[in-house]
Amino acid sequence: MFDERELNRAAELLASSEPVMIFGHEWPDGDAIGAVLGLGIALAEKGKRVQMSWPGPLEMPQKYQFLPEIEKLVASRELRPEGIAIAVDCATEDRLKELKEVAFAAGGLINIDHHPDNTRFGSVNLVDETAAATCEILYAICEKLGFAVGYEAALCLYTGIVTDTGRFQFSNTTAGTLATASGILSKGVKPNFVYENVYQSNSLAYIRLTGEVLTRAVYDEDLSFVYGWIKQEDLKKFGVRLYETEDLIDDLRALKGHVIAAVFKEQPSGAIRVSVRSRLECDIGSIARKLGGGGHRVAAGYTSARGTLEEAVEELKGEIIASGRSGNS
Repeated sequence: MFDERELNRAAELLASSEPVMIFGHEWPDGDAIGAVLGLGIALAEKGKRVQMSWPGPLEMPQKYQFLPEIEKLVASRELRPEGIAIAVDCATEDRLKELKEVAFAAGGLINIDHHPDNTRFGSVNLVDETAAATCEILYAICEKLGFAVGYEAALCLYTGIVTDTGRFQFSNTTAGTLATASGILSKGVKPNFVYENVYQSNSLAYIRLTGEVLTRAVYDEDLSFVYGWIKQEDLKKFGVRLYETEDLIDDLRALKGHVIAAVFKEQPSGAIRVSVRSRLECDIGSIARKLGGGGHRVAAGYTSARGTLEEAVEELKGEIIASGRSGNS
């Protein structure tokens, strides 16, 4: 996984420092949320004073509101450097946004992540690119870091693993991932409870928005590329928040024969955020990095440098063509 000396250094920092600040990335997904809460709960149960946060508004999607201790999250503007900081599920320091300064001013920065493009920005780096999720790493190293995982922490970590593996259906799922999930279930976590909350708790407004996006979806057969888009006017029309649309791309991925899927999301600033997924034969992560973003081989994202939705679509198509990916290749 990683250098044993790094694990020892992390354990020493955790044992000798307080409080512990735990930060996820902006607009956190299930893995980031599960890692922040799971680690925070486990350390608090050990007697540590913990502060948990992520950049921007602490808006929690409905599907994650069943997780414990969310009321203890602290807004980034209220944090000051103290103790040590732990960044979870952050490939680069820039994903910490306004919390970057706080994290680097702390007495140490532990970087725990599974992204292949992680820049090792911490004073201690626990990065395992073979792990399906950051939550999988946390469960694997908890004993060596000196803390135990009880039911509430396990519930959070399991949620992170389930969402980052697409319910154990994505190609990142390994025998080790399933073994970790088995260990977590032994803590009393019920898979159906997590499934019902995460995947069966959408609002009617979200379902209607999904229908709108799927109705106008475009399939470029030459590139094996399917895409949809969400504009700010769509969010207003249906009464949906942007952070609630994380899983919408999975509905596009149901299309038979596609290799690449993308959702283009207009931000309040007008910028276009692009979520991209691909099958194994296409490394979409390298394309995203070329466009200023990052991620995994089959799941990545970036913010387009182009000004309009149409330009952002053409930008991505151009990079797909340049990569040699086409419907016949």
